[in-house]
Amino acid sequence: MNSMHNITSLITQKIKPSIAVWEITLRCNSNCIHCGSGAGKSRSDELNTEEALELIKQIRVCEYKGIALMGGEPLIRDDWYELAKEVKDNNLELSIVTNGLNLRKHIEKLKKIDVDCVCLSLDGGTSKTHDYLRGIQGAFHKTIDGINLLKKKELPVSVITTVSKINFTELNIIKNILLDQNIAWQIQIAIPIGRFPRELVISEEQFYTLALFIAVNVKKYSYKRLPLIGAHCMGHFSRFIPNLGLAPWIGCQAGISVLGIQSNGDIKGCLTLPDEFIEGSIREKSLTEILRGLRLKKKKLITNCIKCDLVNNCKGGCLGTMYALQYNNSPYCLRAIENKFFSKKNLPLKGKLDSSISKLKNIYKALYQI
Repeated sequence: MNSMHNITSLITQKIKPSIAVWEITLRCNSNCIHCGSGAGKSRSDELNTEEALELIKQIRVCEYKGIALMGGEPLIRDDWYELAKEVKDNNLELSIVTNGLNLRKHIEKLKKIDVDCVCLSLDGGTSKTHDYLRGIQGAFHKTIDGINLLKKKELPVSVITTVSKINFTELNIIKNILLDQNIAWQIQIAIPIGRFPRELVISEEQFYTLALFIAVNVKKYSYKRLPLIGAHCMGHFSRFIPNLGLAPWIGCQAGISVLGIQSNGDIKGCLTLPDEFIEGSIREKSLTEILRGLRLKKKKLITNCIKCDLVNNCKGGCLGTMYALQYNNSPYCLRAIENKFFSKKNLPLKGKLDSSISKLKNIYKALYQI
């Protein structure tokens, strides 16, 4: 048994419920091109306040550490503060994922509730790009205003950037906006679910270049200057690029440490998964019962993954990304892309990367000389 497998096994044995991501309403005041929920109008059967408060108690009983309230736009829901207070009263960490359009209106309540993190989306380095992607004129300036307001109120703020072909070239501009601002930055890729069209998904070459962008900047700047990570969809077990997340990858956590909750109480392992993955409704079963079924689910691996030497550690990568992109033998996987695009003569080094910036840049150049 190799050392990597030993480490992965030890971590897997200690996995505990971590975060429940809860879309408390599908109603939204923006119209994002890449919205995976296709948000806009509320569902007709969304949980009422009493049902939602009871669900929070069940989440605590199931030993989750925290709840992320999102939408749609969570701050549009009339009882969002009551739900948020219940989260804190149950000693759970509270994150709120918002588009920031109404943030100024609710800032004092966010301060009063002692929110653990407010996550804003910054999808363009310019107002033209960000506003286009968000479907609302003036969204960029309201997002920047929201970031500054949260910092002024000394509330923890993080930024999520969803990368597509539209904003791929503006990552450096976004980086310069966030640099030295003490703002955590997570980068993820847009996948074709909800409203987002397949033709705007970044290519495999761009995906690999995006991973290099993250790796280079993680090495270039201290965590204090630019706390940057790649999301779970960013690929794993590259031969050359260091780990992009906060922790080693041990397989998709949908339904294991992570939970997805729709606004009508339907439960699935992750909100990015299609409705065929709904395991049950909290209106019909307890969360404990639903979780038993979720954790017994086994995902079907694609051929490319089955043949990989690290399949037991990786377990096929992000399940939501795999189903959304519907790839067969060419996954958005750093290791698979390296096998596909690099010949031996193109590889700038042998063995595992020593994480130096110069060698990362050599890989970037080699990729575009093929």
